[in-house]
Amino acid sequence: MTEKKFNRGTLYVFLCGLLFSVGGLCLKTVPWGSLAINSFRCLLSGLTIYAFMRLTHRKIHVNKHILITSAAMIATTTIYALAVKLTTAGAAIVMQFTVPIWTMIFGVLLFHKKPRRGDIIACLVVFAGIGICFYEGLAGGRTLGNVLGLLSGVTYSGVFMGNSHEDSDPMSSAVIGQLASGVFELPWLLKADFSILDTKSWAALIVLGVFQMGLAYIFLSIGLLTTSPVTASLLTGIEPVMNPVWVALFYGEMITPLFALGGIIVLVSVTLYGIWNSKQEAKGAPG
Repeated sequence: MTEKKFNRGTLYVFLCGLLFSVGGLCLKTVPWGSLAINSFRCLLSGLTIYAFMRLTHRKIHVNKHILITSAAMIATTTIYALAVKLTTAGAAIVMQFTVPIWTMIFGVLLFHKKPRRGDIIACLVVFAGIGICFYEGLAGGRTLGNVLGLLSGVTYSGVFMGNSHEDSDPMSSAVIGQLASGVFELPWLLKADFSILDTKSWAALIVLGVFQMGLAYIFLSIGLLTTSPVTASLLTGIEPVMNPVWVALFYGEMITPLFALGGIIVLVSVTLYGIWNSKQEAKGAPG
């Protein structure tokens, strides 16, 4: 029974990463501004998660840590939506995938954790990869989008740190954060031109709200109950890999060889760092 539950949990986490990965394509497909799209998808996503909570008799909890996590989620969804419109989908998601590095840096700055040798090496390698991506972005005029993508990684680390607290409730944070984000950005949605939306655009909006964020967060919350952090981090790593693939196949947005090099450095080093960090914490080793 335990093995079956574990396998089911890993499937849920994998499906979550796969659903997350279509975000770049859907955001590119809708001919609206970033804030209008984000308002629509967050309202639909929040309602989807809320409906699931009602069906499963879960209550929405509110406390300081949940609200802080919700605020970080509002910032993350908004900044990432802006980034995707200002740079390539691949650049935005690779920049956001730096979450573990920012979490480690905040641990040093805010909680005075002494950095380990492995932490320092990981930072140097990851930022080298980021530097290559930014150099490529300068030539393509996408610096602002890359900066916002990187900033979304910073705010996303706040979501992970908030959800790791003993008083946290990831699903409550998701509902509050996404509904609040949708309401805050409602003025941009109300000004959006609905007449320019075709069938493909409407499909992209519905996929963004119901599946790419709503169902994905539901799958993640269920999957993490029976999936180890290392396994989960590896499975959700499908998002930054497949995100630019979907955009290249169905939107025609290609990435340059130079950016691909920087992106591979970031993805591989962050993944290896996540595995190493989890093993070090499990052993209680200083690194």
